[in-house]
Amino acid sequence: MKSLNLNTLNLKEIIKSKDNFKIKLIGDSITHGVGGSNWEQNGDQIIQGWNRSPKSYCWANLFRDYMRDKYRVAVINNGCTGTNIEFVIDNFSNLVDDSDDIIICTIGTNNRHKHFWEGPKPEKEIHFNNFYQNVKKLYSLFLEANKPVIFIANIPTSAEDEKDGNDYWRIIQMSDINIAYKNLANEYGASVISLHDLIIEYCANHSIAIDLLLSDGLHPNDEGYKVMFDLLVEALGI
Repeated sequence: MKSLNLNTLNLKEIIKSKDNFKIKLIGDSITHGVGGSNWEQNGDQIIQGWNRSPKSYCWANLFRDYMRDKYRVAVINNGCTGTNIEFVIDNFSNLVDDSDDIIICTIGTNNRHKHFWEGPKPEKEIHFNNFYQNVKKLYSLFLEANKPVIFIANIPTSAEDEKDGNDYWRIIQMSDINIAYKNLANEYGASVISLHDLIIEYCANHSIAIDLLLSDGLHPNDEGYKVMFDLLVEALGI
């Protein structure tokens, strides 16, 4: 794969390089805004079955408003709650548009588990490798479409959320999702920001538990979303 590495570029200068610059957000419920105040799918349709939540308090909407007000950049949120990386791959042409200048993609939280009804419990190594192969496949799709992408390794969840559920095995954890994206960066030079590591560092520096930033052990609360936004803007250098 040929790499499109944004880490060596000045994002401020990139977004100022053309008028009507457009950033597309792709992800699952944490990009969609679940857990924040006023979350409701009452906005424009993304694809059939999912609508935007334009008034929810979440990192994506904070980022949308910030980029609009400071840089006159349009941010479109195509995060779809409950989805996994296979969903993004299968619906790539519906989620990514020709007019998108940069994609910020945060996907993988829902790839940690396997439901009992899906078949035997896989070995962790096999499950992780299958996820990583899909990470590489998704990266290839962005390259083929000539769309620069910044991958975000998502935040940690609570210890309770990392356990098996009522109808699924928790095969890998958020730390493994983080490793997969770091491997992509090391192997192919992909642009990756580890919000996973940044949140862990933030919690350590402020002597707080990650649970205090979560509404339900998985999705951030308003404070958690604000911290995500602040860390992301700093990491992007904007």
